[in-house]
Amino acid sequence: MAVAVTLAHRAQFVRRIVGDQAVLHSCKRQVQTQKQLEEVPRVTEWTPHVGGKKSGRNFIDRMRCTAIGGAGGNGCVSFFRDVFVPRGPADGGDGGSGGDVWLEADSSETSLSCVKQWLKARPGSNGRGKSMHGGRGSDITIKVPQGTLVRQIFVENKEAQTVDPGPGADRSSRFLADLETQMARRTEDKAELFVHYPRWEDRNDLSSVRLPAEFKAFRWAMAHAPPLSADLTSHGQRVLVARGGLGGMGNPHFIAADDRQPHYALRGLPGQTRVLDLELKTIADVGLVGMPNAGKSTFLRAVSNAHPKVAAYPFTTLNPYIGTVAYDDAAQVTVADIPGLVPGAHRNVGLGHAFLRHVERSRVLVFIVDVSRPEPWRDLQTLRDELDLYREGLSDRPSLVVCNKADAGDIARRNYDAWRLIAPNLKLVPVSAKLDKNIKKATHAIRQMLEQVR
Repeated sequence: MAVAVTLAHRAQFVRRIVGDQAVLHSCKRQVQTQKQLEEVPRVTEWTPHVGGKKSGRNFIDRMRCTAIGGAGGNGCVSFFRDVFVPRGPADGGDGGSGGDVWLEADSSETSLSCVKQWLKARPGSNGRGKSMHGGRGSDITIKVPQGTLVRQIFVENKEAQTVDPGPGADRSSRFLADLETQMARRTEDKAELFVHYPRWEDRNDLSSVRLPAEFKAFRWAMAHAPPLSADLTSHGQRVLVARGGLGGMGNPHFIAADDRQPHYALRGLPGQTRVLDLELKTIADVGLVGMPNAGKSTFLRAVSNAHPKVAAYPFTTLNPYIGTVAYDDAAQVTVADIPGLVPGAHRNVGLGHAFLRHVERSRVLVFIVDVSRPEPWRDLQTLRDELDLYREGLSDRPSLVVCNKADAGDIARRNYDAWRLIAPNLKLVPVSAKLDKNIKKATHAIRQMLEQVR
């Protein structure tokens, strides 16, 4: 007992000495590190964290992704064996087909940030002995916002690359090219299409073997598939973007008069591979267009349930916002707010035309003009010119001019009166979105224009 107590005290003493030395070494290291930090220049660039649950999702309205259907499972080479049946018939099972890749429109999604760069379905399971077939690979369904345009592009044609693929494009293109080369080699070489029984690779004669008609039809359909083009406009609408590969066939399918026990089976085919260009065009009844700091976001907050950021500096809104205007008779109108336009936006000045695609589907355009600015009618002409430079005839749609900041004093009143004299046939509605004045008149005018369009 005394020996045990002595050893315990000695161990405690040793730990205390070691701990003191570690603390002293840590203090010296901290002082040395502080001196080194003073000599090193500061880094002014900040790299955001990518990945993880705490990383924010940016708004994405156009992207490129690659959809790959699941590969089919291989057929099995197996023979029935029992106590009194040493050389039974072939009983290899078929492989399961690969899963498909689907895109489905969902009204709860607002950005393409939910779509990954690589969309790959699960492969089918391989067949097994005793005529047990492999299971089919599970499909994957990717939710995308309503109004998503899906187009297939081809990597070989450089003119078709309308989207900047980003810094990892070279590696992705090489990987895709290698994958297509492997698929082509696998479907052209007949020997690569079969699974052989152990130590029968050189003994199997495949020259007289005929491929099944189903197998040939699937290969022909994949080779002559038309380019994919779809527009997902309604909730729940789906489109098949990559078909899973066909499962291989077991050796019972190759029993012939001259070969009663085939020692080979058919491999599964690889899934379909497509490079997709996804473009989001927001579906809204009304599109708000205006100069920076004209009060578009404030107007949207006043008329709908949306809460975009509002501040007293230009380009506060960097992403499109969608709001819903609710009327007393339970009618609803969707309104889209896009970032502000400046003169020369078609030359990529400011935020450019990057977000104008979100008002292409709007049936009515509402121009938000700051009536307190000098000659506000020139701002309206600038907005119309930028819309026509983006898409010819876009400014000819039914439109309404909302003269915001009408509470800015005598200058706003004088500008409004002068504007009515210059353009007597133009629909002008003076409002104060900040003070919530004359908002109902603007919403009723918007509804009347929508009813006329319908």
